[in-house]
Amino acid sequence: MSHAPRLPLSRRQALAGAAALMAPALWPGAAAAAAAWPAQPVRFVVPFPAASAPDVLIRLVGEQLSRRWGQAVVVDNRPGGSGVIGMNHILSSPADGYTVGFVQGSAISVAPSLIRGVAYDFQRDFVPVTLAAAAPFMLAVPADSPYRTLADLIADARLRPEGVEVADNGRGTAPHLAAALLGLKAGVRFLHVHYTGGAQQLQATLGGQTRLMVETYNVIAGAVQGGRLRVLASMGDRVEPGLEAFPLARDTVPGGVSHGLFAVIAKKGVDAAVLARLQRDMGEALREPAVLAKSRELGVYPRPGTPQQLAQAIEEDRRTWQGVLDALHIGPE
Repeated sequence: MSHAPRLPLSRRQALAGAAALMAPALWPGAAAAAAAWPAQPVRFVVPFPAASAPDVLIRLVGEQLSRRWGQAVVVDNRPGGSGVIGMNHILSSPADGYTVGFVQGSAISVAPSLIRGVAYDFQRDFVPVTLAAAAPFMLAVPADSPYRTLADLIADARLRPEGVEVADNGRGTAPHLAAALLGLKAGVRFLHVHYTGGAQQLQATLGGQTRLMVETYNVIAGAVQGGRLRVLASMGDRVEPGLEAFPLARDTVPGGVSHGLFAVIAKKGVDAAVLARLQRDMGEALREPAVLAKSRELGVYPRPGTPQQLAQAIEEDRRTWQGVLDALHIGPE
């Protein structure tokens, strides 16, 4: 995400409007409103299961925020529906700053194109607070695979018109789309084999049912460190701490970049000064040494920033993944 895309004027205006809602308010009493918040516990709606990597991260961040605020931070797990269940719950809650979301980027940029009847529209219903973290997708093969590099994989895939089998965790999921993006950028075909989660992907790849898998590092770290799995490349846009041993896919396949993104959002209508304080405090909490150290273990890397940067990331994701969905002829179901 190094260059801002040239957007149509109407979309630029919409993104600017969303970001403007996050600007520090200038009306009298705004500072007092932010100072008074939070006066009660703050609930983060998290569309992930308990003990998942993003769940662990937001709980760590919540501990930091609770100390700063003198209020409890409650993590409300609402998994399922590709994040739609959690998004709907945020939408149905009061716009008072006491219910906010810690959500996957795909719930914003992909789910509305995959799931028929999604009730929310991000630009209409929500505001960006901050990009919280990114988890680069990794391309991994069994330790005895003949593929020693990503270039080896691509060269072999060009000889296989039927496609190279790759494990992912379901139609339209982030690992599925990441693998598809890599295939499109490299000009090769992958035969996508869908499983119900990372453990099943790992078992299938180690068992030889697929030639490789695409997942975040926390899912494969044990198998990599145990010598059963080998990472060909990271699809990150940078080398993250702890992943220095792995080359970047984009150095072999230009444009082969994909992360799982995690963002803090709020329902539209929350006081702008409150949102500005939430953004500032989230950034400080994400930079705490204890959070940074644990995030490296989780394979989820904090990237706090401005609301404008989050709006930009969401728009880039939307454009990228809509292009992949169109290429795969995947529509809402």
